[in-house]
Parts: sequence; structure tokens; C-alpha cells
Amino acid sequence: MSFRLRVFLLTLVVAVVATGATAWFSLRFMAQQIDRSQQEATRHVADIADTVRAYGRRHGTWAGVSERVRQLSADNKQRIRLVNLYGQVTVDSDNLAKRAARPVVGAPTLINPRPALALDPRQMGLIAAKADGLVLDELARYRRATVYARCLTDIGQDPPPVTPDAYGIPLPSAEPEGGECATQARDAQEYARADDSTAVTNCRSAADHGACLVQAFGNQVETFAPEPLQLFLGAVDDDAVTLLGRPTAGAIGAVLVLSVIGTALVARQLARPLRSLTTASRRLADGHLDTRVTTTGRDEVGELSRSFNRMAEALEGAETAQRRLLAGVAHELRTPMSNVLGYLEALQDGVVPPSRELFSSLHEEVLLQRRILDDLQDLTLAEAGHLAYRRTGFDLAELVEVSRVAHLAVAEHGGVRLTAEAAGPLPVHGDQDRLRQVLGNLVTNALRYTDPGGAVVLRAFPLPGLAVVEVRDTGCGIAPADLPFVFQRFWRADPARDRETGGSGLGLTIARQIVLDHDGTIEVTSTPGEGSVFRVTFPLRAG
Repeated sequence: MSFRLRVFLLTLVVAVVATGATAWFSLRFMAQQIDRSQQEATRHVADIADTVRAYGRRHGTWAGVSERVRQLSADNKQRIRLVNLYGQVTVDSDNLAKRAARPVVGAPTLINPRPALALDPRQMGLIAAKADGLVLDELARYRRATVYARCLTDIGQDPPPVTPDAYGIPLPSAEPEGGECATQARDAQEYARADDSTAVTNCRSAADHGACLVQAFGNQVETFAPEPLQLFLGAVDDDAVTLLGRPTAGAIGAVLVLSVIGTALVARQLARPLRSLTTASRRLADGHLDTRVTTTGRDEVGELSRSFNRMAEALEGAETAQRRLLAGVAHELRTPMSNVLGYLEALQDGVVPPSRELFSSLHEEVLLQRRILDDLQDLTLAEAGHLAYRRTGFDLAELVEVSRVAHLAVAEHGGVRLTAEAAGPLPVHGDQDRLRQVLGNLVTNALRYTDPGGAVVLRAFPLPGLAVVEVRDTGCGIAPADLPFVFQRFWRADPARDRETGGSGLGLTIARQIVLDHDGTIEVTSTPGEGSVFRVTFPLRAG
């Protein structure tokens, strides 16, 4: 399976899981919203029930309640269903709106518009003598008000508002006036007086006179007052339920499609630079060290591309350095070998007579070759980490003075003033002989490139946590363009003088590696025509 396909499948799985989780949370949230909306809807049941009950008491009938129910349904945005105690539907807002009936929520609420007579038991003894007449009067007034309100409702007029009297019976604020409805109210009152009187009179023998009167009042009211109804409330709206259906599925599908497209684009975008890196690595393995890849962006892939380019540059630099090393070694060995070969052929042909001076010159040439080979061996061991060190504690200031004394004769012979300045003691830990080799190389180079009358100064001084040695000369200096190459193999500040002085061009390279192996640093600053300064730092040993 290709990397691109693996990335695509992995990203697709993540996208599907994320989409599924999002959909699940969305559905759960929407279901909670629906539950909350239904709970909110049921909170209105008391207000709706009071409104419907007030309509029945004021109008004395359920006729015309459909319009009131329609308005309540529109205001509350929910289904309202009124059913009598026998299951017969009185009104249904969904039927009025000619829409499919939605499910109802919760248990029904009873709406009873019939009043109950409120007699204070503590006052029964005071009104016992006139209790029968009081109940009959309440029945008569309520019957007359109910019949009058029903008649007005039938002819399309609004009945007058009602308010409970002292006994809890809802009565209009004004008695019925003339007209057909007033006549019907009086006739109904006269017609039912005998029945009402009989029902009330039967309570005289009851043990609980007051309770019997209340019961008798209720029984008579049932014969003419509006019947009780059951109130059912339905869902607030279909929108929330609809959201759980096709729109939600469509949204999930759209998200999934976008995830697939995005995953494909991401996989393609990620695979393109990886394919370029793969092709470039194959070319690099085939020996094309100049191969580079285009770097774009600052993400991990871009950093990988830059790392590849750095690696390719390092390999190309190493290859170039190796070729330069081989060329340098061949060049350094060719000249003395040519000299030796030429003299040997001249001796063999008798052209040059043998002499002590000639053999001494040949000996010098052989020693030069051996010195080059020894330096190459030391450099190889040092760069491989196999150069042996015998580390001990010593004073770097004393080592500076020893180096000055060792090179004093050479300096005097060349007409150069060699001095040392040491702010010791400077305790360090390392191989004293190898560090003396480093200082000797630096002092030798300084004397070599300083003309007579010049000066070379050795300075040793401390810095926070460091011991510093400087070799400062007043020689010809080094050009700024040559400074990066000072510590490279076979580099010389003045190539024209190499044969005269016999330098191998490896001394500074070996010195730098020895310093690095002692956890130190070596650097050079130079001004052409004024001189150079080589600075070496080592960790200062505590105590």
C-alpha cells in the first residue's frame, strides 16, 4: 500500500469518525432541544386551560370555542385538542388547520367550567334557616345567566363578563335586559324552579346539611352548564422533528463528501513533495550529488526538504573535500618525489657526482614526505576520534611561556620580536603535549608570515569560566575571502612560500581538531597588511 493511499485512508477514517461524532452530538443536542421545547409547551397548559374554562363559564356553552382554540394554537404554535369525558372530540386545532394530526404530549388536563357552591361551614349555623332559599337563589341566578349567555353566543353576540359572587358562582355584572335572550333566560328559570326546590328540600333531613346542599347544587348545575372537557397538547412544531430527518442526513452527507474531497487534496499535497524527495534520493544514491529539491512552506515536509538539501550539500562538500585532499596529497608528494627521482637518475647516469651535500638534500626531501605522511595520519586519527590523549591538570600560562622560549631562537634569527603576557595561573585539564603542539603550530605560522622587524605576542588571560590564549602577529594578514578556508587541509596564506618553508598545510587543521577534542574553540581575525590574531579558548578547571 502506497504512502499516499495510507495517508488518504487514515485521514478519511479520522474524517468519518469526526463526522459521525459531530452528527451524534448534533442529534443529541437537537433531541434535547425538542424535549425542552415540549417541556416549555406543557408549561402553557395552565394558561390554556384557564382561558378555555373562562370561555365556557362566560358563554355557557362550548359553541364558538373553535375560534378561541385556533387563536391559542397559533399563539403557542402547538396542537390543542379538546375531548369530552366520553372521548368525543369537541375541537382539534390540527383539524381546524387541515393538517395531519401531530402526536400529543403528556396526560390530559381536565377543564370543568361548572362552578361549585362555596358555603363556609362556620357560617352554617347562622344561615341554616335560610340555606335552602340561598341555594335556590344561586341556582336561579346562575341558570338565568347561563341560558342568557348561551343565547347571545348563538346569535353571534358576546355575553357580558362574569365574576364570582360571595359563594363562588360566576354571574354577569348586569342582569339580562329585554329581548329574546332575556325571555329565554326567565322561562328556563321558571321551568326548572320546581326541580331545584325538590333537590334542595331533600337535604333538610341530611345529617350534613351544608354538604348536601353543595352536592345538590352541583347536581342541578350539571343539567344545564357546559360539560367538562379534557385538554390535550401536542408538539410545538414539526420543524425540530424534520431537522432530525432528511436535512440532518443531507448535512451529514455533505460533510462526509467535503471530508473525502479534502482528504484527497491533503493526501495529494502531502504525497507530491514526498515523491520529489524519493526521486531526488535515488538520483543522489546514483552519484548525482548536485541534486536538490524545491522547498516550500515551513511545515514538517518543508523542513524535511531543507534537511535533504543540507544533507546533499554536505555530501557534495565531503566529496569535493575528498577530491581536494587527494589532489593536495598528490601535489605535496609529487614535488619532493620528483626531486628525489631527478637526483637519483642524475646519480645513476653520472651526471651529478655524489657528495655529502647532495645526500643531505635528498635526506631533507625524504623527511618532508615523512612529515606529510605523519601529519596525514595524525589528522585521520583526530577526525576519527582515535587520537590518543594523556590528560592531566596543568597551568596554561606556564605552557605559553614554554612555547615562547622554544621559539625564541627562530624569532631572533628572523628578526622578529617574540614576547609573552600571561595573567596566570590558568588551570586547565588536557594533554599538555598536544596543546603545546597547537601553540607551536600557531607560533610557527606567525613567525613564518611576519617580516623582520615585526612582532609576535603570546597572551594568556582568563574569562568567566574560560582560559584564553591569543597569538597576535604583525605579518601580512589574511584576506577576508580566505578566512573561511584557514583551517582546511593544505591551505596556505602564501602558496609561493611553501617550498621554501617546508610547511605541509595540515598544521592548522590538526590544531583545530585537537582543540575541539579538548572542548575548546579556535578562531581567527585578520586585517590584510596589519596582521592576524588566533584565539584559542579552553574550559577553566575549577580549583
